[in-house]
Amino acid sequence: MEPPSVSPTSPRRQRNSLEPPRSWWRQFLDFMELSTPEGRGGLALLLVLLVVCFGPLLLLALLDVSGTARKALVALGPVSICLGLAGLVLVCGYRYGDALKWSRGQTWGLAALFLGMGLLGGLGLWFSEG
Repeated sequence: MEPPSVSPTSPRRQRNSLEPPRSWWRQFLDFMELSTPEGRGGLALLLVLLVVCFGPLLLLALLDVSGTARKALVALGPVSICLGLAGLVLVCGYRYGDALKWSRGQTWGLAALFLGMGLLGGLGLWFSEG
């Protein structure tokens, strides 16, 4: 017995004829698996993380500042990046800590490590800028 042949032009799934055609954006979201509430939450987390991490550096690039304002924006660069990474570690540690085999202490320790590195980097840039 031969398996049923599928022609290359046949659709992969049957769609309801009453369903309107899907936009390219909706197809992209489905392809990236971002159409679920978990996917949208992950996308929101990513966008917030990008704004927090790179906001001061973007401001530094767009604004023509000098003096103390420039020193502050330069110093906030590594602080904000490491703060964002510490936040990401905390979110992932609390959500997926069991799967990652992380204890709460390890999660907080890694977040504190990122925060300390950011603060030391920011202090170093604050005192070296000028």
